[in-house]
Amino acid sequence: MKSSIFTNMVLALLLLLTPIIALYAYSNHTSSSVLTREIVKAKRTQVETFVGQLGQMFAQYDSYQKMLYESTEVRNLAYPDLLNDDLLYYRTLKTVSEEISRLAGYGRWKGIIAVVYPKTGVVIKSNSSLGAVPAELPDKDGFWSYRSSSKGNAYFIETISNPAKSAREEEADLTVVAKVDEGEIKSDLSEMKSNGLEDPFLYKPGDSPIYNYTANQALIRELLPELDPVATEEGFEPLLIRTSGGTYQVHMDMVQPLGWYLVDYVPIDTIMAPIKRSQTMFYSISGMMLFMACILSFLLYRSIRIPFRKLMQGMNFIEKGIYTSRMKDPPKGEFRYVYQKFNSMAARIEELIEDVLKEQIRTKEANVKQLQSQINPHFLYNTLAYIKSMVELEEKEAAVSMTMNLSRYYRYTTKLSSSFATIQEELNLIENYLDIHRMLTDDFEYEIDIDPAMLKMEIPRLSLQPLIENVIVHAFRKPVKYGTVRIRGRLEDGGLARLTVDDNGTGLAPAQLEALQTKIRTAPSDQIDSGLQNVHQRLMLLFGKSSGLFLSHSERGGLCAELIWQVQEEEAE
Repeated sequence: MKSSIFTNMVLALLLLLTPIIALYAYSNHTSSSVLTREIVKAKRTQVETFVGQLGQMFAQYDSYQKMLYESTEVRNLAYPDLLNDDLLYYRTLKTVSEEISRLAGYGRWKGIIAVVYPKTGVVIKSNSSLGAVPAELPDKDGFWSYRSSSKGNAYFIETISNPAKSAREEEADLTVVAKVDEGEIKSDLSEMKSNGLEDPFLYKPGDSPIYNYTANQALIRELLPELDPVATEEGFEPLLIRTSGGTYQVHMDMVQPLGWYLVDYVPIDTIMAPIKRSQTMFYSISGMMLFMACILSFLLYRSIRIPFRKLMQGMNFIEKGIYTSRMKDPPKGEFRYVYQKFNSMAARIEELIEDVLKEQIRTKEANVKQLQSQINPHFLYNTLAYIKSMVELEEKEAAVSMTMNLSRYYRYTTKLSSSFATIQEELNLIENYLDIHRMLTDDFEYEIDIDPAMLKMEIPRLSLQPLIENVIVHAFRKPVKYGTVRIRGRLEDGGLARLTVDDNGTGLAPAQLEALQTKIRTAPSDQIDSGLQNVHQRLMLLFGKSSGLFLSHSERGGLCAELIWQVQEEEAE
């Protein structure tokens, strides 16, 4: 089925909107991908920078420890017996104290650097606070460890002893201590936050996080279960974590000297909000465009499709011969004019068709009367001669009977006021006609067997007479010893009527029968030269092309002539 104009217009609207939506979707996806990559790149750079700063600070303290550990003056103080002079001892003590203070003053942090001599109980430190050095040092030397004091203060501490401590029982001659309070870390994290990080904190599985001073601790606690340091060590990929407050892109990297991770997060929803607003606005506009397209499609459907479809239905009715079809409820606009012209055209066609039908009816009636007038009795002179002979022989009753039969016959055949007669009237005529011939020859007999339901049916006048005449003239020629004529009538299911005339005459050869049937069927209506052609043409004109006269061989040996026509419903009832 070919697509309609309405379908093509709707498809055109969709084709116009589809590339726009697809292009924007692709552009939006590309913009989001580029922005995400740039966020990852920038945040990765920031985290690596600040991780480097933290690592550098702790590495600096490591170098201070090594410098003090390798200092001769620091080692000499561990063995005061080697210093023979008290003055030398105090000078060495002063030198070590000045060196520790100098080293502690280099860094940004106010960390503590100290040298502890367990055997003599001497402690030299960079901070004069009593709690600057914890009362209990780590049992073993090692990297930075995270501890909490009895007062609740947390700190990172690292020690180097001589000799090195590997167990609690061993006691060193001296221990170089580096200690950084948690407050210094928090201050540094807060500074990182002010310098570009979102909300940095230090994290190590199994320990409490170290927050900056303005951290959103509730949010960080939601993020902690999703953090995966192992995956971070294998290769840097930001984690995408969804919380009750939104979606966050989490970045983390290890501070190597500590073994802790610097963690920062980016609120993706906040950053992508402008793009989402733009996306929402575009899709809203697209939805409005689709809605407008639907409204436009509906208007096109109502203003074009429906009137056009009604117009096509009207044209189909005209094509099927329903010329009374008219277009109702004309729409506004150009289609109103088309509807009016269609109605005018249909009315004109109906008038022309009615004129043609009337002319055809008049032509048929004229042909019927013309065909009817062609039926002339051939036996007029014989009957008159018979009457004359009976009068001369003074056979009064025979002359009167012949005269009455002849009078009834001609009264019926010459009546042209009506083109139709009932089958009963036709049978009365046939009885008169056959009685006349029996008086003339007395060499045949006839029988009539008609369904009573058919007696009141109407057929063209003088339809049976030519068939009976054909039997009398041609079938009963010598040497037929004695002739019989049978007239039967029956009504079949479906309203098909049959009138049959058959005889026991000489009949026709198959070739002659076929030639006669062909002649009857193919003769033009204006070239009728026989009674049989007359009957056939009249039935076809009045009842349709499937009706007519059909010839066949009779079961009695002669010819069977059958009139067949379709009975109207009201006649069949």
